[in-house]
Amino acid sequence: MALGIRGKEVLGVTLLVLLIVSLMTVVHLSTTTRLVVQDAAEKGHLQARQIFSGSTRALGRAAGSRPEYALQRDPELRALLDSTIGYSPHLLYAMITDRFDTILVHSQRSRQGEKAAARPQIQQLAEMNPLRQLVKLTRSHEVFETTLPLSLNGQPFGAIRLGLAGSLLWRELSAAVRQSLLLVGLAFPLAWVVALGLSNLVVKPLRQIAQGVDRMARGEFDAPFASDRDDELGQIATKLNLLGRQIQEDRSSLLSEKVKLEGIVHRLEDAIILVNREQAIIFANAAAEDLLARPLLEAAGQPVRDVLGSTHPLAEAISDAFSRQQPTRNLPLKLPGDPATPLDILASVYPVLDEGGIVGGMILLKNVEPLRHIQSLVDYSRKLADLGKLTSGVAHEVKNPLNAMSIHLELLKQKLGDPSAEVARSLEVLGGEIHRLDRVVQGFLRFLRPQTLQPLPLDLNNLLGEVAHLAEMQGAHGGVSIVLDLDHEIPAIHGDDELLRQAFLNLVLNACQAMPHGGTVTLSTERTPEGTTRALVIDQGVGIPSEEYDKIFRLYYTTKPDGNGIGLSLVYRIVQMHGGSIDVDSEVGRGTTMTVTFPPT
Repeated sequence: MALGIRGKEVLGVTLLVLLIVSLMTVVHLSTTTRLVVQDAAEKGHLQARQIFSGSTRALGRAAGSRPEYALQRDPELRALLDSTIGYSPHLLYAMITDRFDTILVHSQRSRQGEKAAARPQIQQLAEMNPLRQLVKLTRSHEVFETTLPLSLNGQPFGAIRLGLAGSLLWRELSAAVRQSLLLVGLAFPLAWVVALGLSNLVVKPLRQIAQGVDRMARGEFDAPFASDRDDELGQIATKLNLLGRQIQEDRSSLLSEKVKLEGIVHRLEDAIILVNREQAIIFANAAAEDLLARPLLEAAGQPVRDVLGSTHPLAEAISDAFSRQQPTRNLPLKLPGDPATPLDILASVYPVLDEGGIVGGMILLKNVEPLRHIQSLVDYSRKLADLGKLTSGVAHEVKNPLNAMSIHLELLKQKLGDPSAEVARSLEVLGGEIHRLDRVVQGFLRFLRPQTLQPLPLDLNNLLGEVAHLAEMQGAHGGVSIVLDLDHEIPAIHGDDELLRQAFLNLVLNACQAMPHGGTVTLSTERTPEGTTRALVIDQGVGIPSEEYDKIFRLYYTTKPDGNGIGLSLVYRIVQMHGGSIDVDSEVGRGTTMTVTFPPT
């Protein structure tokens, strides 16, 4: 027996829902598996890098002794291995082996000295198709390893190996698998019920349409709906011709459609002008009036040259296209207006031809200013991409020298033994500056990448005091003194110490550079009546013109011959990340005040 419309609709909707749910389930499970495996691989690699750094420091601290003893007896490395296992939900063990796969250091001390078994790499699992990953984790709960080679004095020494349990990865995925299978199981009855309801909603209007067409054909507009026909499509097919004749006779709807069309054209952002063969205006929308600053709607029937003027560039473009009987597309024109900022538009003229020649034309005008704004955003995005490449290269090149300096600084401290207070202070400043340089490099990356702040209660006065101490030597070279004017009653703020230290140090160094003949930089704090906390950096430098206030925080904008336009952009970004604001108050030749405001705690 053939299915009717209702049966076909129920079957079709049910199968469609099942297909969509099945596909979404496969996509969901594939995506979840890929993300879980990638996350485990990335965390494993990051933890291996941390152990690598710890191993390097351990070898550096035990120079002269046997490497395996240095690794086994180093308490910091042992603590790092233990914390690594405790931190990760997927790790079973962490160990360091020599190049013959003998275990030198193991998170389980009893395993040291044993031969390490070969394990499949987590990277191999990560490179598989997500469905293959899911099948492999389901069928075999084996251990996967993350391996990082370890070298000593430029020669292969061994490897850092971290074991990730496949059973733990599967445990994380099993909940998603159960939910997906449950969803598929519930989809069939739910889809059948929904399809049945939809069929009632669809079939009933079809019957009413057929009954309405029948009444209109007989002229019985007030008769109730009634029909004994079972085949709804058959009813509609027999009445379509009658409905067509009724539509042909009903011409009144054309007027309303014309009004709607004109309303749509009037709401368009692009300007439209229609002209006849004599180039007289027969229609213009509101955008054309605004763009040309002429009452075009009142100028219907008048030639374009009379309305705009014979020397108007648009009138000349229309005449040229009509004389050539060829369309002109995207012709750049400058419309007269403000002499300082003439309006740029793109004009397109399309003559309408028939066998007797031109019968009229359509002119489209587009304002170029929004396109320029989009181009500006594209250029800014390109600059951000370039900065990303630059910072990646800088981070790569600076990392190894910073590690070497850190190691040699520790060796120097050991050789000095008990240095004097002045030497100890210098060594502390040197270590802090090495660490700050590493944070500066990371700061470039933070400007481009989203990141998680580590806000803690922070004494803003102490922070500014440390910044003043760091900048004091550089300021002294230029005859600049740094003065603190702090309000000791202000409350603690919530912020990231390293990021705010970098931001205020940039502001202080900029203030020093703005005073080529020396002067005083004042760092002050205060609490406003509204409950906010403010920090002010005040210099006596050359000042900033008022027209540049909105430019100085733009990326790459700088007025210094050797500047790169990044420092103040980073400051602005850091302050924004803390929910604060930064304001500029400056007078050329008198100095500048940078005010950083933090929200109430």
